[in-house]
Amino acid sequence: MKFKKVLLAVIAAVMMMAVPATAQENTNPVKVVYALDFPDVKRVHLMLNTLNNLVGHYQKNVIDYEISLVAYGPGLQYVMKDFKGTGFVGKPYLKRGGPAGNGTQGRLDALKQLAGDNLTVFACGNTMTKKNVKKEQLLPYTEVTPGGILKLIELQGEGAAYIKIK
Repeated sequence: MKFKKVLLAVIAAVMMMAVPATAQENTNPVKVVYALDFPDVKRVHLMLNTLNNLVGHYQKNVIDYEISLVAYGPGLQYVMKDFKGTGFVGKPYLKRGGPAGNGTQGRLDALKQLAGDNLTVFACGNTMTKKNVKKEQLLPYTEVTPGGILKLIELQGEGAAYIKIK
């Protein structure tokens, strides 16, 4: 009888220790940052595929997450809606093509709608200045950051896993 009481006490103690550990794990979101600094549309579609898979996994498994996409250099064109007067020229693949047929912008719009506030898209202010891009020429959910590289460093310093599509 004494053995059963001791065993129950040990089980209860282990369970009490496990609950705070589980609760602690759920309070910190998974943080991921993607670098979009390339012009190749095939790589962009691959990146969007991985982003869709990641968002789907986290949502299906009810995992708190924060994903950032930092567009700089030639990658900035993928978060633009208007190219007039800039150093970029609108490409047909932005509006059509890809797996869904709606181009990279349609896929990015759908991803943003799916992920909501869990996905933040940043545009590099340095690239915008160099290419004469104004804030109103960006997709409406895009935030301007002073420098793309600076934002990558900041987010990694906050614990974000860095993803670079090759």
